[in-house]
Amino acid sequence: MSGTQRIPLADHVADAVALLGTVRATEVITLDGRAAGRVAAREQRALVDVPGVDNSQMDGFAVAAQDLGAAGSEVTLPLGPMIAAGDAPSALELGIARPIMTGAPMPDGAELVIPVEESAQGSFAPGERATAVTLTPAATERGRFVRRRGSDTRRGDTVLRRGRALTPARIAHLASCGARDVEVEVPLRAIVLSTGSEVQAAAGGAPAPGNIFDANGPGLSAALTAAGAEVVHVGAVPDDAPTLLEHLRRQLRAHDADLIVTSGGVSMGALEVVRHAAACDGVRLAFPKIALQPGGPQGIGTLELEGRRVPWLAFPGNPVSALLSCELIARPALGAPARRRLRLPVQLEAEEPSPPALDQYRRARVLPSGRVRLVGGASSHLLGGYAAADALVLVPTGTDAIRDGDELETLLIPGGDR
Repeated sequence: MSGTQRIPLADHVADAVALLGTVRATEVITLDGRAAGRVAAREQRALVDVPGVDNSQMDGFAVAAQDLGAAGSEVTLPLGPMIAAGDAPSALELGIARPIMTGAPMPDGAELVIPVEESAQGSFAPGERATAVTLTPAATERGRFVRRRGSDTRRGDTVLRRGRALTPARIAHLASCGARDVEVEVPLRAIVLSTGSEVQAAAGGAPAPGNIFDANGPGLSAALTAAGAEVVHVGAVPDDAPTLLEHLRRQLRAHDADLIVTSGGVSMGALEVVRHAAACDGVRLAFPKIALQPGGPQGIGTLELEGRRVPWLAFPGNPVSALLSCELIARPALGAPARRRLRLPVQLEAEEPSPPALDQYRRARVLPSGRVRLVGGASSHLLGGYAAADALVLVPTGTDAIRDGDELETLLIPGGDR
């Protein structure tokens, strides 16, 4: 590939998805609180109707419509046996009202429920054994306060789609539909490594002269964890290819890891350690240039270890480029649920330039007005702007400038002041 040729981001993402697909696995887990946040590996359908029978929406009296007068008129009916939630289906004789509790099955012949509040007694007293009830229904239409069988979910309905995260509501829905377990993606075990002889771990105070604190290790570790990976090692290595590869192979053996994610060493300088490592035995890495800003230089491939090839995603070293690469490339490759995207108008005080040959992602905040405002500049070292953002605005290829009011695709991300 020439130094100026670039490939679309979507093509590179597809390559990353295919690469990680070689090590992805699934498992079946019990449907309980521990399933929260896991990602569904297959579609799941309802085993039963929900509700399973017509049932009462209120505490009241199950009656036939023909036994009532007009709405608001008083009628007195003898009482039949009470129906509680969990009782077997039963029948209602004409001319009878049967006390019925919320969730109890509607008896055959009953067409509506009159709430107890619309009766002369006004409530159910403990131990009450009345023989008749006087009702003054506010309405008498059939189906009033009746939950119909299958009104929530029908047997055979799709209740979980592949790739969806298991939220508390989805777990509850699956359980209501008869599911006892669920097939989910197994988290990939990832090694995160920052490269660069200038990188040092934060230890309080100032870094050594000429050095910088490692932002990429903690940041990428958090981003990968949020995307569903299990990060088993975070470290940093100097600009020395044998040291890099020896460290990676040692950690792969120690943790039986499935994925390598590195930052730095993929650009065009003289000390690009990941590029140098690509010339070593057992390493297969390509370095495509993506039509993306920030994050254009990328690496993708594998590292051989004892007969298996471990996927390797190599991101740029600038912290915004690394985090954006994780968001746009690693996240979909790991099978994480897609972020919500909206088209929102941009609020600008002045025109902002954009490279027309690239998709540019700008850090931004969504305003209460529904507009979106850029935060920080476009440079890939401005990490504070990313920390303040809750959105990424896509300025698409072919755009040389954005202006106040332009509607642009906006990707919503966790963050900002919330």
